[in-house]
Amino acid sequence: SEDRWLVPLESFRVTGLAIDDGAATFPPSLRPRRVLFFGDSIAEGLPTESGAGHYIQTKCPWASYSIFEARDAIGGTWDLFRYPGIRSDSDMYTLGYSFKPWPGAKAIADGPSIRTYVRETAAENGIDKHIRFGHRIVAADWSGKDACWTVTAETENGRVPLTCIFLMMCTGYYRYDAGFTPEFSGREKFKGTVIHPQFW
Repeated sequence: SEDRWLVPLESFRVTGLAIDDGAATFPPSLRPRRVLFFGDSIAEGLPTESGAGHYIQTKCPWASYSIFEARDAIGGTWDLFRYPGIRSDSDMYTLGYSFKPWPGAKAIADGPSIRTYVRETAAENGIDKHIRFGHRIVAADWSGKDACWTVTAETENGRVPLTCIFLMMCTGYYRYDAGFTPEFSGREKFKGTVIHPQFW
């Protein structure tokens, strides 16, 4: 049934749970995931969770994984930032995924092209099916006794607990809900509209 998730005993050690013939029974909200990723972007020049998801699937097909994205769209930085002229500051032939080389003619690509590239990569490899949108991770607690993480995700329906044995942070360094705003002397005298590029 949907309330039962089979987990090979060699995947991780769990205490205090019913174990039967190499499987553990968990309530729906606590079904163990072997690998959890936070975030959904290409950050700091490194392909993160989409690339990691690809390699989990191809190099560790026995593992299961989920990607948690606080927002409701794929692309992270390249989906959030929409101001005119946004583009990469690194060449995409280096920045792109090794398993899906950058197909564009421009090495220093514009934001919309990068966003399309990230979305195509996720869809072509089935990675998008592993993404849980609208899940903001607010806590992660390790249990040495149980040898697993308990992760808390905040959703529009409340907080959801999850478990995993490996946790990977792929969040980049931006606060998507509130970008940094420096102090500008005399700003109060400016008669025009002040627009933060993060919220263009």
